[in-house]
Amino acid sequence: MTELEVQPDEVLEQLSRAARAIRAEEPAGLTAIVTQATATIPPAIWAGLIELENTRLVPRATLGEPPRVLDRLQQERGAGPCVDAARQQRVIVVDDMTTDDRWPEFSAVAVREGVCSMLCVPLWVDNLRLGTLSLYGERTAAFGESERRLAAVYGTLAALALADGQRVAQLTAALETRDLIGQAKGILIERLRITPDAAFDLLSTISQNSNQKLVSVAERLVNTGEVPG
Repeated sequence: MTELEVQPDEVLEQLSRAARAIRAEEPAGLTAIVTQATATIPPAIWAGLIELENTRLVPRATLGEPPRVLDRLQQERGAGPCVDAARQQRVIVVDDMTTDDRWPEFSAVAVREGVCSMLCVPLWVDNLRLGTLSLYGERTAAFGESERRLAAVYGTLAALALADGQRVAQLTAALETRDLIGQAKGILIERLRITPDAAFDLLSTISQNSNQKLVSVAERLVNTGEVPG
């Protein structure tokens, strides 16, 4: 076990900075959270944050070269401590990469990159599995109970930032979809001299008959200017 070597006031200051980063745009906000985590948890020399998109792992913030190398490896293989932590929603600790045999290829590459121990914290909000915050140490058994508790706090901040980013992306997509459909309706109203309701019904009929999404039909009409037959 290890004990945190930073003062309580410094911990609070770093947490405050990380909390403010939640409202920042990605990836700046996530990078700030990862940076503050390593500043507050001394055994963490490097850090990485990956997002779970459906079944894919997407690196969102990295600090140092080892996380970049190891994140790419886990993306390619679909296996590793970050993968398991994200999908199984459990904290994973690797005290000694040279003796841990759960992910042989990952451990071998990690040792080559100078990583001796690792802490993976799952990121979640409500029932959403969002990803993993991972901390990397250059000595064995670097992450004790106090480090794990503090890492969980940063994991919560990172999860909130990811969830907020996803909500913004969904809202933006919804607005863009509504705008496209509105433009397509306008074209049909002008060209065919029909009512807004009739224009929407026509788009819906074309969508069903062609087995295409309504927004795809609208986008094609807006981009080409051709009224679908």
